Amino acid sequence: MLGEKLKLYREKYNMTQKEIAEFLGVEPGTISKYELGMIEPNIESIKKLAEIFNVTIDELLKDEEKFDFSKINILETLREQREMKLKGNLYHNTQISFAYNTNHIEGSKLTEDQTRYIYETNTILFEGDTVVNVDDILETANHFKLVDYMLDIANSKLTEDIIKTFHKILKEGTSDSKREWFNVGEYKQKANEVGNIKTTLPKNVQRDMVKLLEWYNLLENVKLEDIIEFHYRFECIHPFQDGNGRVGRIIMFKECLKNNIIPFIILDKDKLFYYRGLKEYKSEKGYLIDTCLNAQDQYKKMIEYYL
Repeated sequence: MLGEKLKLYREKYNMTQKEIAEFLGVEPGTISKYELGMIEPNIESIKKLAEIFNVTIDELLKDEEKFDFSKINILETLREQREMKLKGNLYHNTQISFAYNTNHIEGSKLTEDQTRYIYETNTILFEGDTVVNVDDILETANHFKLVDYMLDIANSKLTEDIIKTFHKILKEGTSDSKREWFNVGEYKQKANEVGNIKTTLPKNVQRDMVKLLEWYNLLENVKLEDIIEFHYRFECIHPFQDGNGRVGRIIMFKECLKNNIIPFIILDKDKLFYYRGLKEYKSEKGYLIDTCLNAQDQYKKMIEYYL
């Protein structure tokens, strides 16, 4: 609508309704009515408005087309862009954003610029006397491989083998992988915890994972809320010694792609909301759902920008 565009341009240029009114030679109340869509400016006023905002009349009058997400197959787009091997597309920035945020949530000290540098050059950028944990570097590089594997099998039914492979790719070569008891790519051997959530004992992990997957794979029409529910139950089981959050978040991304739902990346800046959502999910599901919906909105902006 012209009124909405008029308000956006006016705010962009930090102008008041009174200032616009003086330029057009009308009352300030008239500008308010323009912006509310109650009345339309005449052609002379439109010409003056275009001049004020340094745009063409066509730009001022043309309705912005809403981005139609239903016409885009995100999975196919990511796969196609991966093969192109070009910078500055959705796949490229998904890799960097996903690796940086999901690892940072778990304590990685790598910056987003360093993450980008590793992805683009396969080298690490150090500044001054910066000390970087080798595992942070390995897990970042591993996450790039993990995303590619996830894209390859995104349409497959979720299974224990897939989930175990996710974990193996993520932790391969790290110091944890050198500890026999850690069991990379296999379920935990020692009890663990996540916040105040009691997790499944090692002896019961297999049983609880089978039950979880049976429930999930029997759903006929998977919705975003079902994927979030799976995530909460998965994190309560906490089947691996470490890396459960990252494996759980890439499962959510995969299942969104499989079910034609806009995927999302939980951002590091929102980790407190994410943790709160997990902690209070039993009594109030809305916190975690809202956090995921907000993350989905952020990814939609990435899609709009790069597509």
